[in-house]
Amino acid sequence: MTTTLATEKQAEAIKQRMREIRTNLPYEVDQARNQVKELSDWKYHFRRHPAAMLGAAVAIGFLLVPSPSTPKQVVVERAPRRRNSDAEPAKKGLVGGLVGAVATIALRQVASMAANQITSMIQPRSQLMRTETHSPRSVR
Repeated sequence: MTTTLATEKQAEAIKQRMREIRTNLPYEVDQARNQVKELSDWKYHFRRHPAAMLGAAVAIGFLLVPSPSTPKQVVVERAPRRRNSDAEPAKKGLVGGLVGAVATIALRQVASMAANQITSMIQPRSQLMRTETHSPRSVR
């Protein structure tokens, strides 16, 4: 196969384009990574569409909270009292007591973690507001 000036120019143009692609590829990968990180962040979407996000949160909350049921009538029948009854009140078993204790500890931990998260979200904002309001003024 013979090489002509046109095929050499084509080959050189292809090589030049490949060099450009290799040079730009790391920057484009970083840009794509940043876009993926941004799109997966709920705060980004909340800043762009606050009304839609609030509407979605309200809809999800509406679906999660059970509807109030109609109160049921309770009929209480009094049994005749027995004087020397051998029946003892029902006792909680060992497993029931342990499960209750573990559930109580877990709920306290969850409440503590939630309070810490809320505090950590509020503190940077309050510090930012303090620095903005107490910034030194320029002296003439």
